[in-house]
Amino acid sequence: MPSSLSFLLARRDLALKAIVPAEPDRPVCRVHVSELDDPTPYLEPGELLLTTGLQRTEPDPGWDGYVARLAERRAAGLGFGVGPAHGEIPGALVEAARRHGFPLIEVPSATPFIEISKAVAGAVARDEQQGLLGAVQAQYNLTRGALSSGGVREVVNRLARALDCWILLLDPTGSLRCGAPESARKHAARVRIEIDRLYTADPQRSVALTMAGESVAMLPLPVHGRIGGFLVAGRATALSPVERSVLTTAVGLLSLDLYGRWDLREADRRAHSAVVQLAVSGHCDLAVRLAETLAVPFPDPPLRIAVLGAPHEQLPDLLQAAEDHQALRMMSALTASHEPDMVLVVLSEAEGETTSLEEVLMHVPHSRGAVSDPAPMNELPDAWRRARAVFHASPSSGRLVLARDLAAAGLLKHLRTPDAAGWAGSLLEPLDRHANRSRLDLVATLHVFLSHNGLVDASASALGIHRHTLRYRLNRIAELLDCELDDPTVRAELWIALRLREQS
Repeated sequence: MPSSLSFLLARRDLALKAIVPAEPDRPVCRVHVSELDDPTPYLEPGELLLTTGLQRTEPDPGWDGYVARLAERRAAGLGFGVGPAHGEIPGALVEAARRHGFPLIEVPSATPFIEISKAVAGAVARDEQQGLLGAVQAQYNLTRGALSSGGVREVVNRLARALDCWILLLDPTGSLRCGAPESARKHAARVRIEIDRLYTADPQRSVALTMAGESVAMLPLPVHGRIGGFLVAGRATALSPVERSVLTTAVGLLSLDLYGRWDLREADRRAHSAVVQLAVSGHCDLAVRLAETLAVPFPDPPLRIAVLGAPHEQLPDLLQAAEDHQALRMMSALTASHEPDMVLVVLSEAEGETTSLEEVLMHVPHSRGAVSDPAPMNELPDAWRRARAVFHASPSSGRLVLARDLAAAGLLKHLRTPDAAGWAGSLLEPLDRHANRSRLDLVATLHVFLSHNGLVDASASALGIHRHTLRYRLNRIAELLDCELDDPTVRAELWIALRLREQS
């Protein structure tokens, strides 16, 4: 059994007597013998101090301060040996121990201090041995769990039982993959915040912190020099060194699973890249047949092709963000690396497809992109060339540029005529008329909305209003202009009109 005061008091051969009792399971890590007036500088928390009071023979030589210092040092207790200097424990010492609620044990003269020390050392050694055996068994169980049909989820379940704590397994973004027990999920949001705060500068380090009164350990899961996820363990008490070794074993097993997933993803990426390269090179029929052979979903025409880019060190994040975007996956979008600085996305024309691409760019700082107009399958190479040209011609980060928009912008210098100015004024006249009878500047709202590529959240943030307020304004603009703002052609015409009026 573990070394504790109750364990020592139960040893009949030691004949110890509790004068001021403590909680039964109060642990004792070691025994320290000292006759110093103040032994606390040499005392560690959890140690049992043994003394005969040899230097304290006055009626009350400051026992209260002596006990107070021991309690502050978090000693396990005080064992007082009667006989050599005191025939019984001094009454002032007993009163001080009771006042501070500090355990006091009487050690009879027939019991050598060394026997108490040997008893504690033996119990600690047995406890450590049992802990090591338990750790070995837990590591064995974790390995069996990893090899079972439950895989990662079974490893998490067995780890939670072995450490008697809650466990969360998170992906690289901090999103929950699985947890155990079921109630562990309630910690996921708070843990996500802590990961965003702690792992911005150094994502490779392990972190121990206190969260909502619990001791929490966060360990990154490395895979090919990158972070493949996080393993988080929490409970009321801190993990022991032996328990941390069990947690480290789980990190190794989960990282091995990530390596396997990584290899499968790399194989999928090579297949996607081969299909995309054939498609943009003009071999569309061959690309479709290869996609069928490799079980790669091919999007239905008409097709857009997007060129996305980011600084070299962030390109892997951009590729993964495009691959993992739920809406793009539902569209069967084809995503592949191209050259050192590009990610290509081939996707069907669908509602919200450009918004999905913008969300990918928002996920990766300093990224940018260009996307073609919808085209039939046989015109995909031409669409690719136009999108690439627009990408290189528009270097501003954080934006997705539509090929039609950039082409239209290039026409502005040819449209500075009285007729064009009259057209722009006539198109925007309903908004100007509305401005004369309302303080609401719908022209400015339209300008911000179009300049942010129709992205509602970004436009609302730029205007400093709620997105519901922006949607109300956009509906009012559509009513006044009798148009559909979701129509790319309408948006392009309105943007040209605004730009012409700015330059007039």
